[in-house]
Amino acid sequence: MKNKLNSKFQTYSKKMKFLMEYSNYREINSKAAEMSFYLLLSFFPFLIFTISLVVYTPIIKISKYIFLLKKILPLSAFNIVSSLMQSAIENRSFSFLILSFILAMYTMSRAVLSLIRGMNRSYNIRETRPYFEVLFISLVFVIMLVVLIFTSMIFLVFGERLGSFLFNLIGLDQYFMYIWNLCRYVVGIITVIIILMNLYRFTPNKKLHFKDVLPGAIVSTLCWLVASFCYSFYSNNFARYDIIYGSLGGIIVLMTWVYLSSWTILIGCEINARLYKRKMR
Repeated sequence: MKNKLNSKFQTYSKKMKFLMEYSNYREINSKAAEMSFYLLLSFFPFLIFTISLVVYTPIIKISKYIFLLKKILPLSAFNIVSSLMQSAIENRSFSFLILSFILAMYTMSRAVLSLIRGMNRSYNIRETRPYFEVLFISLVFVIMLVVLIFTSMIFLVFGERLGSFLFNLIGLDQYFMYIWNLCRYVVGIITVIIILMNLYRFTPNKKLHFKDVLPGAIVSTLCWLVASFCYSFYSNNFARYDIIYGSLGGIIVLMTWVYLSSWTILIGCEINARLYKRKMR
């Protein structure tokens, strides 16, 4: 039994080592850095746009999402995000909403264009589509992301109210609420997987099917969740960036988190490309 576990561990270790070497060879690290640069540029206008939009929607309680961000983001990064959110709430204006939307769309579309180039490199293909077609695809996925975040906010609020309504109406056991809340977050994870599947299928200059991109979408989502929580725990408990770098500590933590997020997305695409090439042999 022990020998069998050791052999399995060695097998998985070799696969992970090969994947890391393959990622360096495919320039995933440099593409992740390029993506994270544009994502970081888009992060602040996109956050301001989202919060401004939420402020104009009275059915959404912004405090719930501040609490969720506090759970996911490292503390130093959350302090920066929280101050921006508070500023957007206190100084809301419609013109500011439009300006932040335009800036967010432009910078996020550049991030998606960088992702498209990285995906084409994973499949060893050249980009033959017209520039405006590729730009249109990137804008579509940016809009999908905006709609996803906004609708998920509404879903989380109404989901809680619906669960409370059923709990009181039918007289269900109190554990029903725990199961209900768990299902709400599971639906959110599944939604992220679906978005990544569409991203992996339609952005490369190659005809793919959903079954070809499902493994990478699942791995990317799980890696992002694990990386976010692990890095948050590490930076909050061990790495005191605020002591060493002062006010720049939060920016450094946020940049690292965005880079890890970009890396997980590209790793998912690389996994899909390797599995696809193996299937085509």
